[in-house]
Amino acid sequence: MDLLKQLNQATHSLDFQKTIDTTVTFLRKQVKHYNWVGVYRIEGEELVLRAWDGPEATQHVRIPIGAGICGLAAREKRSVIVGDVNADPRYLACFPYTRSEIVIPIFKNEKVIGEIDIDSDTPHVFTDHDQTFLEQVATLLGNKHP
Repeated sequence: MDLLKQLNQATHSLDFQKTIDTTVTFLRKQVKHYNWVGVYRIEGEELVLRAWDGPEATQHVRIPIGAGICGLAAREKRSVIVGDVNADPRYLACFPYTRSEIVIPIFKNEKVIGEIDIDSDTPHVFTDHDQTFLEQVATLLGNKHP
C-alpha cells in the first residue's frame, strides 16, 4: 500500500488537529530523509506552528507571511524547494544540521490556510517525487480542515 493511502486510512476519522499531529509523525517515520516535519497554520498575518515531529523544537513557532522560505511559499501560494539552505539568504536557520528544505502550501477553497515544512540533513535531497507526494498530503489536510 502506498504512503498516501496509509496516511489517509490512519487519519480517516480524526479531526483536523489530530490529523496534522498524526501526519507529521507519520511522514517523519516513513520517509528517511524527512528529519523534521512541521505543519503551520495561517493566523492573521503569521504562520503559526501547530504540529511538529523531529529531534528538537524550532524557535520559529511564528513566522510573518513573506519571511523565510515558509513565508515565501505562503505569500506566493506555491511549493518551494531549497537544495542548499546555507546558500539561500531567505532561509531562517532553525537547526545547524539542516541542509535542505521543502515547503508545501495547504489550500482550502483555493486559499492558503497553512503549509507543510520539512527539513533534511542531506543537501539537494528533495525531488519532484517529494513535491508531488507532499502536495497530495497537503490536499488531504486541506480537505480535513473545517
